[in-house]
Amino acid sequence: MNKDTESPNTAQREFTKEEIKKSLNHHVKWVLSNGKEGKMADFQKAHLKGAVFMGANLRQANFQGAHLYGAYLKKTDLENANLEGANLRGANLRWANLKNANLKNANLVRADFQEANMEHAQLQGANLKMAVGLTREQIEMAEVDETTVLPPT
Repeated sequence: MNKDTESPNTAQREFTKEEIKKSLNHHVKWVLSNGKEGKMADFQKAHLKGAVFMGANLRQANFQGAHLYGAYLKKTDLENANLEGANLRGANLRWANLKNANLKNANLVRADFQEANMEHAQLQGANLKMAVGLTREQIEMAEVDETTVLPPT
């Protein structure tokens, strides 16, 4: 099923397109049934470089430590999702719902946040250097601290 590959710092899980689709289908059932049916999407430490999740319902999904470099997450619902420590460098997060998402210590360099909902998104320790489409209003809605690297305004 999932193939683990070793890297110098951590093991990353590989997913086929079919496994991703199956996991998304189970996750939607899980969300809509309040956890009574289906299964929460668990992409912890997954290697998902360039993956396409456009418009997917990924509320409360686990992407902790995932490699989502260049992922296409446009219009994706990531409310309450765990993206702590994830690599989202260059990811398309346009119109994504990141309300209450845990993005602590995430790599968000060159990520595109145009019109993304950043309400209470946890950005402590995140690197948003050269992020695109990020407004002062979005930053004010999010939770940042002195460890958050923000793009110049």
